[in-house]
Amino acid sequence: MHQNDTSERDAFLKEIEDGIRSMIRWSRRHSSLLAHDLYQGLDLTALTILSALADHPGSRLTNIAEWLKLDLSNASRQTSLLESAQLIERTTDPNDRRSTLLSLSPEGRKVLDKARSDSTNFMHRIYQDWETVELAQFASMITRTIDEIDEISSPLEHDHT
Repeated sequence: MHQNDTSERDAFLKEIEDGIRSMIRWSRRHSSLLAHDLYQGLDLTALTILSALADHPGSRLTNIAEWLKLDLSNASRQTSLLESAQLIERTTDPNDRRSTLLSLSPEGRKVLDKARSDSTNFMHRIYQDWETVELAQFASMITRTIDEIDEISSPLEHDHT
């Protein structure tokens, strides 16, 4: 690689890094506002837990915490709030009567469906002028980036456990 290639590559990497940071800030703010608007006091973590339970109904708290990379005490506090708000339900695990399983309540499903619908509508507004081929390329690049991050971070997470 030539010196010019390296400096050009570094400039692009800096632009990508700045763009990702901006998207993360935007995503956190948008998701937090969306969560709060849907249900008074609901935060981004709670909305993420609802989403995980929609994808994995009848899950244990420890699984939710692991999937979402949450501290168990934070996950426990959030699920207690969600249960108090009647957005999730607890049932006894039939395979282990000492454990409980978490699932969305009908009200939790309504809240999550509304959040997902609002998010989809917002994405349509953002990308309304993009060609389908551009969306496909962008989706492919995001997926590749996430795969690379997962590949790099897996050994790091393993070293810290």
